[in-house]
Amino acid sequence: MMNKSIFDKTITVYNNAYDNVGRKQLLSEFLFGEDHREEITRIRATEDKTIRSALKRQLPCATVSGVFEPTRCSKNLKEHSGFICLDIDGQDNPNIHDWESLKWQLAAIPQIAYASLSVSGKGVFLLVPIKYPSCHKGQFLQLADDFSRMGITLDRNCSDICRLRTKSADDRPFVNEHALVYNKVKVTERPKPIRTAEFSPDKDGNIIGQVARCCKVVAERNIDITSTYDSWIKVGFALASLGESGREFFHLCSSQNEKYDRRETDRKFDSLQRGNGGITIATFFKICKDYGVSLYH
Repeated sequence: MMNKSIFDKTITVYNNAYDNVGRKQLLSEFLFGEDHREEITRIRATEDKTIRSALKRQLPCATVSGVFEPTRCSKNLKEHSGFICLDIDGQDNPNIHDWESLKWQLAAIPQIAYASLSVSGKGVFLLVPIKYPSCHKGQFLQLADDFSRMGITLDRNCSDICRLRTKSADDRPFVNEHALVYNKVKVTERPKPIRTAEFSPDKDGNIIGQVARCCKVVAERNIDITSTYDSWIKVGFALASLGESGREFFHLCSSQNEKYDRRETDRKFDSLQRGNGGITIATFFKICKDYGVSLYH
């Protein structure tokens, strides 16, 4: 029996760059399929940039970060693939000329699962497995910082979770089935008071008191607001924005789940304190509200 590839993740594939309604396909089929090589060769041989761009837009494309239905937009994400795509091109990196060499230099990074020449042949794109798909943008921003320290500028449009990746071809792509999962998230904002009418701060700004009241309702009603891994991470990031004050609240919320383990929850909280991906305590109150938990029960 063949082992399953890490690239056997379901994504959405589109007929061309103008298409907004796609079909499901495995990422592995999109990456390793031999179709459209003739068109790609023609694009790479075309010197006129306008013609080259027009030809490129006719090629199949994919949202490698997941499945989007019914149309391609961020709010229609149905399932994240666990991958983020990074683009490195000549426009952002005018000092890079040998893209084949760059590809193999980057192959030394253990979190890179796939590296290939772009459709133009004058750029490289990478696939990186990420630990927190719900913090897609925060993980991209941290990756951008990491690459910047190496003197490489990533295309910032890759922070868009539904960004299209055009079909490409490479006789020697780098493939690492055992790539490490990238687990860093950039903090993009500091915790701030909630401004909504229902969850406005107390007169003395006592956010901790508000969190405590919500957690009391969660415990009394045995409401599991961490029923999925993504929701657990979001609740954790939100409570971690309170510093150590949020640890026991995280335990209380996590303990409503049948899989709760105190040591694992402690370890998770420790890791979440190192970066919240832009998630503030507002997210905790929003999740509570979605489960019918109000400050005024």
